[in-house]
Amino acid sequence: MLFAAVTISAVTITLAQQKVNIKTIFRMLPDDVFPEYIPLDDIEGKESHISVCDYKNGYLELGGGQFTWEMCYWNLKDRRKLVAVNIHTEDGSVIRTFFYKKGKLQEDKNYKLGGEQTYKLEDFIDVSQLNPDVLAKAKKAFAKGNYKLFFGLPQKGTSLKVWLNEYSLFEEHDAFPYEALKSVTIKWKNEKWVKQ
Repeated sequence: MLFAAVTISAVTITLAQQKVNIKTIFRMLPDDVFPEYIPLDDIEGKESHISVCDYKNGYLELGGGQFTWEMCYWNLKDRRKLVAVNIHTEDGSVIRTFFYKKGKLQEDKNYKLGGEQTYKLEDFIDVSQLNPDVLAKAKKAFAKGNYKLFFGLPQKGTSLKVWLNEYSLFEEHDAFPYEALKSVTIKWKNEKWVKQ
């Protein structure tokens, strides 16, 4: 009789784990992660702003705002979920990371989504398309760290896309030809971030 009770309990735990999905985690997020146009005291109001909810791939996006707001998660080998929220601003991405385990969501302010990467200007811009004055200014600003990045979370797959906010280098709007702009892919391999 005791054995049967243990078996039922294990099945219950397994079913509970299976019910965790992107919307479950969305509902657990702290209020300060949401854009200001989202009603915080009303779950239906929050959910009414969901424009993409991909249960299969663990991806969710809010609509109705000026900037992109998206979240996704990666399943970890230890059964936790690495959860990322990406809030685009006019300057670049603001990333918040959390770990979900056994019904609890805990923010990790020290976790760096995409890992510790070293970027070069050439990662984001085909410098052969820049005139010499613009190239010299861009290299100088980039070398000083005067730039911001945008991240794109994956709806399909596990890789991140990273691109430069070209206006963060300097504010000349026509300085970089559109064709010269590139993005970087950071792959998730064996639970480590690898720049391609």
